[in-house]
Formats: sequence, C-alpha cells, structure tokens
Amino acid sequence: MEYIRCCFLIWLFTILSFPLFSQEEDIDKQVQVMKAYKPVVQDAYKISELPDIKDTATLSEAFNYYLIPKLLETEFEVKPIPAATMVGEPLKELYGNYVKVGMGSKLSPVVDFYFSNKRSEDYAIGAGFSHASSGGKVPLRNGERVNASYANNDVHLFGKKFFDHSLLAGNVGLNSRTKHFYGYNYSVDTLFEKKDIKQNFLNVNLMANYKTTFVDSTHLNYDLKLTFDHLADNFESKENHLAFTGKFNKFFNTNIVGLDFEAQYLKHSSSLDNLNNSFYMFKPWLAKFGEEWRIQGGVNFTFDAVDGNTKGRIYPVARMEYDIINHYIIPYAGIDGYVDMNTYQSVSRENPFILPGLHVKNTNHKMIFFGGIKGNFNSATFYNLKVHYTFFDDMYFFVNDLDNTSNTANQFNVLYDNGELLNLYGELSLEASKAFTIRAEGNYFQYTLYNELKPWHKPSFDLTLSARYNLQDKIIFRTDVFFCGKRYAREGLDENNMETMELEGYADLNFGLEYRYSKVLSGFLEFKNIFSDNYYRWNRYPVYGLQVYMGLTYSF
Repeated sequence: MEYIRCCFLIWLFTILSFPLFSQEEDIDKQVQVMKAYKPVVQDAYKISELPDIKDTATLSEAFNYYLIPKLLETEFEVKPIPAATMVGEPLKELYGNYVKVGMGSKLSPVVDFYFSNKRSEDYAIGAGFSHASSGGKVPLRNGERVNASYANNDVHLFGKKFFDHSLLAGNVGLNSRTKHFYGYNYSVDTLFEKKDIKQNFLNVNLMANYKTTFVDSTHLNYDLKLTFDHLADNFESKENHLAFTGKFNKFFNTNIVGLDFEAQYLKHSSSLDNLNNSFYMFKPWLAKFGEEWRIQGGVNFTFDAVDGNTKGRIYPVARMEYDIINHYIIPYAGIDGYVDMNTYQSVSRENPFILPGLHVKNTNHKMIFFGGIKGNFNSATFYNLKVHYTFFDDMYFFVNDLDNTSNTANQFNVLYDNGELLNLYGELSLEASKAFTIRAEGNYFQYTLYNELKPWHKPSFDLTLSARYNLQDKIIFRTDVFFCGKRYAREGLDENNMETMELEGYADLNFGLEYRYSKVLSGFLEFKNIFSDNYYRWNRYPVYGLQVYMGLTYSF
C-alpha cells in the first residue's frame, strides 16, 4: 500500500512539471503598452437568501404545580337599598267650587253654582244650584206676540263613601219647572191672564245606591238602587213614584250568570183620575264569551198591575257580537222586549204643555229585533250603526186637547195606537286632535200604525252635530246644530172637523265662545237659534228666536 502511494506521487509530480518547462521556453517577454492601465472592479453579487435552519428536534416540557388553599379574611358591610317606588305625573290642582253668572236677551238670567270637596280617597260630597229663566214673548201664526216666559230651578245635594270594594252614594234634590200655556187657538176671542195659564212642576227626589267594585272574577258583583220621586203641579195633581232596582252577576270560568230585577210603585191623583200602578220585572240571563265573541241570553218576566188589573208578559232576550278585525269591525244582533212605565213626571218632561194630571198608559214593546255594526278606527274614533224593528202596543201620541167650553186647545192630550216602528240609528265620535273633537248622532223613523193616520208629533228624523275647538287652551269654540224632520199634528175645532197639519222641519244652530283669562276666571258668549226661526216644536207653540247670552265663570 505504501509502495502504491509513492508511485502515485511520483507520477503526479512528473505530469505537473512537464508543461511548465515547455511553456517557459516559448514566452515572448517584450511588452508593448498601448494606454494607461485602468483597473475596473465589477459590482459584487450579493446573496439575498437567508439561511434556513431546520431543527428536527422537539422539546416537550412538563410542569407539575400544586395549589395551596388559604382563607382570605375580608370585611363586608351591607348597606340597605331604598325600595323602588312608582312616581307618576304630579296631580293637577283641583278646584272644588264653580260659579257661572250670565244674562241673555229677553231678560234671561242664568246662574250655576257647584260645590264639592277636593280629591279624597274616602268620600265625596257636594251641592249644586242652577237657575235659568226668561220673560220673552213669541209671535203666533197670526202675528200676535204672547208671553212665553219660563223658569227652571234645581237644587241638589250628593255624597259618596268609598270602601275597599264597594261604594255607597246618595242624592237629595228639589226641582221646579214653570211654563205657561201660551199656544192657544187665536181664532177664539179669549183673553188670558198670566196666572191663568201658568203651570209649575215641583219635584222632590231621593236616591240611594250601593254597589260593589270588585275587579276580579271570584266575587259576586251587585248594584242596588232605591229612588223616590214626589211630583206636584199648579193644578193640585200629585204623583208618588217609588222604585227599587238590583243587578247581580258572577263569573264562572268563561261564563257569567246574572239576574236583573225591578219593582216600582206609582200612586197618581188628579182632577182627571186616581190610580195605583205596581210593576215588577225579573230577568235572569247567562252570558258566555271568548277573546273575539260574546253571547248573552235570558228571559224577561214582567207583571204590570193597574188598579188590580194584572198583566203578565214574557219576553225572550238575546244578544251576540263578534269582533272580526281587532275592534275595527264588530257586528252584533239580538232580540229584546220590555214595558215602559210612563209616569206623569217623565211625560211632562217630554212635553210640559200636557193636560194637568194626565195619566199615560204603559207602553208595551212586544218584540224588538236589532242588529248593527260598531267599532273603533283608532283610539280617538268610534262609530255605531244600528237598525231596530219594534212591534208595540199602546204607544202614545200628543194631540191638541179640544176644550168643549173655550176651544182654546192650548193643552195636549194623548192618543194610543198599536203598530210597528223601523228605526235607523247612527253615531260617530271623532277626536281629530287634542284640540278638536266632533260628534254626530242621528235617527230615522218610519211608523206603521194600525188605526191613526199619522204618528202625531213624532219626527221623521233627527240629527245632532257637535264640534269643539280649543285654541291654545285660551279660547274655546263650541257649536251645536239640531236638525228635526217634519211632523204632523191634528188641527180643528172639534173631533168631527179635524185636519192634518204638517209641521215643517227645522235646524237650530247654536254657537259658543269662551275666553279663559286664567285657570280660574273666564268669560263666555253664546248664541242660540242663530237662524232666528220661531219654529214649532209642538203645534201652536213657537219657540224663541235668536238669543244671546254673555257672562263670567269662576273656579275656586
């Protein structure tokens, strides 16, 4: 091996030496310089790559630790938090007393006084007094101006006691209404003194009411009311009327069971007749309801006894309604029946020119079919459209009474008839804004009578439009328009020579303006019957024309 290594080195030396000797012998050592030597250094080439070290070795570390629990002593002091309370809007100041004083054309004073205690959770008491009168004259059909003065006075005391779940209320009142029989037959040569045609209705009334105010469905709710009225007129006619009514109802799941009852006693005495009338009504009923519908049905039992002559009647009672679209459209329909107890007081309030001491029979509404649709377009708009069809007995109609001695016919008697009545009713209430409200209500009547030619003094339609505008709570505008359709009256000197007279329809426009100087003091200006039309509400009885009132109101 050593021998081979020596031979290899000798060979390598020989090869490398041979060319060097050969080239040295042929080199030309003469150098010829053409220009000065200028060295040039080329740009260096930089390697931009960085070394990448790949370490294939991995290192995993394991930690072992221990938690040593130790109690940390702390001090904590509890501070009470005040209970949350509901804070509502501040209560508005109440003014318990109110006075209104004014004067109108035709010597027409008006006075209103109202007193009550202020806000209380336990009771409410108060008193009121009002007076309105006039000494004006009106023209009859022949142009003669006659005295049409009147006077209305009312005094009442009231009180309420609030309990946890009930309410006790009472009222005592005295009312006086004075009229004159000025609508006499001017074709008769008769001279009347004011005292001879004066009529005064003096009424004393008492009321006591006790009712529950439970808001849950587990208790029995009831409402009991006792009323007494004593009426006396200027011709020694008297009437005592006592009434006791009660309403009971109780919830049972989705059902309501109820009972309504009524007991009335009437004692009537006059120069025309004397009579006693007892009336009783019992109406048990059952109602069932859901989220969108309600059905109620029952039976109405009545017993009417006039001077010992008793009549018992039974009326089916039912009503159903269904909310189609979230209170926007609610159709309803039903059947009903009842007896109207006609008292001297109720009839005289409808027509104060009736015969003194006139007794009117009770009216029997034998069967009533009704249906309609109601709803709310929004929270400020309500509407109701309804149709009634009634079969009735002993409905009364006012006719001029023919006095066999003087034929003045300035008082009204009644005629009775049986028949049917179609009544279309509409109502709309709109609150366009907080400052502007409108309300409209109207009826259309169509009578079908079995004996009489016309429904005497009954209008073919009536319509009431009311509007109120509050301008910055400083100036308040009010307007009311009353429309009444044509009516018919009997006209003649005796029963054998009677003619039908048409009383034209009328429109009565009223306008009021109130200026509030402050929260407690204001002034008012009112215009009544702006068209100044002496229309006839009752045959031979024209009303006042234009009346203007102005005055002040004060609250304290």
